[in-house]
Amino acid sequence: MKISSHAEKIGRLLALRDRLDPLEDFELWYWTCLTAGTNMWNASLHAAGITSEERAFSTIPGVHVVPQGDGGWRRELRGPGDVSHVGWPPIPGEMPEPIQRLEAALHALEAHRDPCLRGDRTPTRAIVEECNLAMQQALSVYLAVVRPEMRP
Repeated sequence: MKISSHAEKIGRLLALRDRLDPLEDFELWYWTCLTAGTNMWNASLHAAGITSEERAFSTIPGVHVVPQGDGGWRRELRGPGDVSHVGWPPIPGEMPEPIQRLEAALHALEAHRDPCLRGDRTPTRAIVEECNLAMQQALSVYLAVVRPEMRP
């Protein structure tokens, strides 16, 4: 996916996130954080030249759905493109330091997914603050890595 498409999604997701109550609407609020974070991750990987921003959509690691000239779509085996979650699929090679910071911030955010959404942990103001801090860190790296004309 193109960096500009990721940026558009990030902007819409962050605007939606701002309209939600982080405790009352935690699940939806949290998913907007995760999805915006994944788009920041993909856009930053593309901007750093680590993954391709071509118009191919990853379905499972290595398998992409690619538009065809006749308007249809075809599955193709390809190298790294957009990822579904930070770390899945893993991106081989050494990451530049800003990308490592972005990855750490997104892992910190994802640490709350299973306990709060799939487990029995009740979201608290402290968890919301941890998620907000992770999002601020991720956004800071994203804004530093992606060209200004490609940002929301």
